[in-house]
Amino acid sequence: MTSSSRSSLRSAASQSLSALAVFLINVTTGMGLGWSSPAWAKLTEVGAGGRADAGFLLDVNEASWVVAVYDVGIPVGSVLAGLLLGSLGRRRTLMLSPLLVLAASALTFEARSSAALIAARVLMGTSFGLDLSCSSLYIGEIAHSDTRGKLCTFTTSLVFVGVLAEFVIGPYVAYPTQALLPVAPALLSLAVFLLWAPESPYFLASRGRVDEMRRALARLRGVSAGQHSAAVDKEAEDILRATESGKRRSRAPWRNLVSLTDRGARRGCLIVLFLCGTGPMVGTGSVVAYGEYLFKTTGSGLSADMSAIVMCSVQVLAGVASSQVIDRAGRRPLLLGTALVNACAMAGAGVFFFIKDALGKPDAAAHISWLPLASLMLFMVSTNLGTTTVPWVMIGELLPQQSKALVPSLSVLAFSVVAFATNKLLPVLGQHVGLYLPFWAFGAWSVLVFFFTLILVPETRGKTLLEVQAMLQGKPADGSLSHQDAEVLQEEDLRRQQQDAEDPRAPSSAPRRERW
Repeated sequence: MTSSSRSSLRSAASQSLSALAVFLINVTTGMGLGWSSPAWAKLTEVGAGGRADAGFLLDVNEASWVVAVYDVGIPVGSVLAGLLLGSLGRRRTLMLSPLLVLAASALTFEARSSAALIAARVLMGTSFGLDLSCSSLYIGEIAHSDTRGKLCTFTTSLVFVGVLAEFVIGPYVAYPTQALLPVAPALLSLAVFLLWAPESPYFLASRGRVDEMRRALARLRGVSAGQHSAAVDKEAEDILRATESGKRRSRAPWRNLVSLTDRGARRGCLIVLFLCGTGPMVGTGSVVAYGEYLFKTTGSGLSADMSAIVMCSVQVLAGVASSQVIDRAGRRPLLLGTALVNACAMAGAGVFFFIKDALGKPDAAAHISWLPLASLMLFMVSTNLGTTTVPWVMIGELLPQQSKALVPSLSVLAFSVVAFATNKLLPVLGQHVGLYLPFWAFGAWSVLVFFFTLILVPETRGKTLLEVQAMLQGKPADGSLSHQDAEVLQEEDLRRQQQDAEDPRAPSSAPRRERW
């Protein structure tokens, strides 16, 4: 093995070890998301090995509150991350997430009332909000360009691994044991952060801690203490230039942060807010949260817990496959195709519950008891190939630069509100009306997503940001720009950056075309 190969291997190993701390957080937050499915019976049924056997029995309404408040914690964690990232740094902000998981696990273990469980679920949701806001940012700033894409892909996939772990282990252990399942990965994450993972070099550079930045970068690139590396020196200088440029742009007036006077900016923000903010309306989170509850109502030959395991296993595989498909098939075709498949899958599951609940013909429904599992497996494959992954990828492509500080946070807030509503209402509607109603509502929303995408969402694969913004403003459908148009936009952006650097308080003399 050559010296260059050994250096590359050490660099990849060091970055992967640092990223491991984040990956373990992804697993724990996934376990928090998947906890409710096997825990539902333990809270609502006597003889299920849970708190109900000790007299702590919840009705459907109380238990649905316990499940739904998880989503209340997500925007809390997102806001907390926004407040702390600039002062504590990426590493220490992320370390709060496993600490919250440990506190939530202890509270769940000791809970003797629905109020205690609700508090525990809010803490777990806050941990997920922190993870959602910080994990990709930290990995993106510590990873080399050669490994950044691969490492970032795992952050979403490992959340589903945590959900699968709950589905596989949760049904077969008692309530106290299930409550403590996230403890081991949370402690291991803290250990990796404390013993190895450094602070982001970009954050250290932005705070003027140049010597610490160089040491952190050297560790991440596998360079031993005391050794000199020209590649590390060059990368350190690039980071310093990038952070200095970012400081100059940050001095721009607040009016440049969110500007919706431009047609392209309005369209880009609308697409992101709709697709990301209303994502739970297609039903993914509700199906995961109530997996066993749903399958128990079907009377299928396959047990409810095994059906949930099969469904979640398919979800994990589809999540891994999505990273390989998105750059080949394109964003728009994936959104259109998966929206239609989602609608058909939810319609199929709704038919079963309509026959069983609304028509009152359980015997007829028993002949198609395979339909809900087949429909939900198809649904999970479809959503993870497009509907739940593509919108978050497109945030960086569709939003104008001045809107990236606010619109993603608004999307997370809207996502949390919608997820809370769907998770709270699903079992209540199932008890009082029938499960066919929420399933058909999820399917109808997927149809709406299809037409929204067809009318408003452009294809961004292989396009530069200039071309994407031109498309949003009504330029040619293929996103092409003339050489002259590109030069005009580039020159305008350069003029504004120079003006902000020289005198950020001065009004812009450039034409009133919005800078993207």
